[in-house]
Amino acid sequence: MSNSNKKILLVEDDPDLLFLMKKKLTDEHIFEVITAETGQQALELINSQPPDLILLDILLPDIDGMTILNDISSRPETKNIPVIILSNLADQGAFEQVAAIGHYEYLIKAKTELQEVVKKIKIRLNIN
Repeated sequence: MSNSNKKILLVEDDPDLLFLMKKKLTDEHIFEVITAETGQQALELINSQPPDLILLDILLPDIDGMTILNDISSRPETKNIPVIILSNLADQGAFEQVAAIGHYEYLIKAKTELQEVVKKIKIRLNIN
């Protein structure tokens, strides 16, 4: 794997979706995908090996995505990491909470094709 690959942190607690998304991203051959199934794992990975982009679920078994987003956005060393939220939490309150933290893309899992997610990642990372 070349060093030019962009590192994506995929935070998702559904094992089936995690597998599908990781495969889709890996099949692009331009991403190195690291995964976390809990908020705690995600925070540890963000600190130990900061990714180029984070795909973040909101509903996680321990620390929720909003807390992680707040943490990332409040620290100088992580605040510039692009985050794309991929969640089935589709209520206005969640959108507003995210918008209050910062300018993050919010995609609804049930309404978003994996290819669309890949496209959004490429846009955020300036990959043609």
